[in-house]
Amino acid sequence: MDLTFALTFILTTLLISLTTGTTSTTEISSSTTASPAIPKLPLAIHYEALCPDSMFFIRRRLHDALSDNDWWPRVDLKLYPFGKANFYNNTDLNRIEVYCQHGEPECELNALHACILETLELQPAFQLINCMLRSYSNAIDQCSKHLKLDVTAAKQCKESRTTAEILKPYGRETLAIQLSFVPSIVFDNRFEPYEQSSIRYNFESNFCREYETKFQIKLPTCG
Repeated sequence: MDLTFALTFILTTLLISLTTGTTSTTEISSSTTASPAIPKLPLAIHYEALCPDSMFFIRRRLHDALSDNDWWPRVDLKLYPFGKANFYNNTDLNRIEVYCQHGEPECELNALHACILETLELQPAFQLINCMLRSYSNAIDQCSKHLKLDVTAAKQCKESRTTAEILKPYGRETLAIQLSFVPSIVFDNRFEPYEQSSIRYNFESNFCREYETKFQIKLPTCG
């Protein structure tokens, strides 16, 4: 009787051990399996800080589309605050400077936007710029306070470098596409100059089409 009990106990212990080991392995395997990455559509916006059309597009088209459709995880967004600006050699001061379509105040704000993009994560930087585009003056203090963002680094960036130096990489990218209208929108690194009007006024439908074409995925909010 004692022998039977002992054998039963040993077999039961082995079964529990095997079951526990199998369960543990499954849990580890499950926890270490990476979720598939969400495909991101490259999207570049070339704009100007004091351009009424840029203000309208970013605030009423781009911002609303990304927020209302929950597209932030699906977009690789790049902002280029340069537009129709250009560089020139100031021979009197012996240095490269930049002029902007809406004058020196726009150059200064373009550079400040660039510094915001350099010093903040993309989404908070975009929210700050979106807020600042409500005004034709420098609203960084009011907007950063409203959004509870620390903009110390952005201000230091702006104060420690020349406007031309700050805008150089943004200008290089913008000048390469030879835009004729601001804002200009680039999907998937392809600039389509003759499609710009359609893209600006029908941004959501164009985003849906580009995303589905590239990834063969129809987004839930796309008709």
